[in-house]
Amino acid sequence: MSNIEELHRATCDAGRDTYIDPVSGYQVLTSKALLKQGACCGNSCRHCPYGHINVSDPERVKQKLLAPVLMNWADKAKTIDILFWSGGKDSFLALASLLQEKREVVLLTSFGALTSRVSIQNIHIKNIAKQSEFLKLPLCLVPLFPNTDYKASIQDALALISAQTGATIERLVFGDLHLQSIRQWRIDTWPEYEIYTPLFNVSYEILLDRLWQLQKEMHLSITLSTDLILPKKTLEVGTAYTELLVEQLKSNNIDAMLENGEAHTLVFPITWKMAY
Repeated sequence: MSNIEELHRATCDAGRDTYIDPVSGYQVLTSKALLKQGACCGNSCRHCPYGHINVSDPERVKQKLLAPVLMNWADKAKTIDILFWSGGKDSFLALASLLQEKREVVLLTSFGALTSRVSIQNIHIKNIAKQSEFLKLPLCLVPLFPNTDYKASIQDALALISAQTGATIERLVFGDLHLQSIRQWRIDTWPEYEIYTPLFNVSYEILLDRLWQLQKEMHLSITLSTDLILPKKTLEVGTAYTELLVEQLKSNNIDAMLENGEAHTLVFPITWKMAY
């Protein structure tokens, strides 16, 4: 352990928010003090507990998320729903349903700790954090290391959310559409919680009509976050997911909502320049 790490730990153990850097003489905020701010400030703080997620210059990103962290929490709700958030259209439609019900929502995103990307969806957590800020919703980021026990990591994150918010978690919410085996796995995995899947078995016609409506109202773009292989060509990451593409999927006998993992999507405001 370096002298700086020892100094930081001793300062945290003493309950102080800052220490004096022995080289520069500047005051340095501890990770505990920075947690009180509720989000990464983007200034590349030495002990940033948010993994420098809002630092724009890659050369100044020195920290990685090593444990679950809750960002952007402000409300004092007594009960909350936890929405497992991938950053794509299905979780976005699930969120729309929750907001229509006037539920208090916390987004939860697990990601590969070594890649900083949401597994399978291939979405960088910097984009996930920007979505959280745009939606004005709190976000819990959960890093998963190789050979991590997924359920244990999620349980740690749920415990963190409960402790920091003081709220009771009422439901775990997922954007599942029609794969019963996956839905049942969630029920079996978290028997202590109500598992809620507001999109389950809703017709694609209804879901897509709602998606296009929300896209127009909120000025959103929806693009592929992974390549989509068609019989005669491959649609690359960044290709727009549109009504025209949906018709193309149908003509190729591919699930119109890509529910079987044919590809995945990313939802973001049209004014943003996203990094794929």
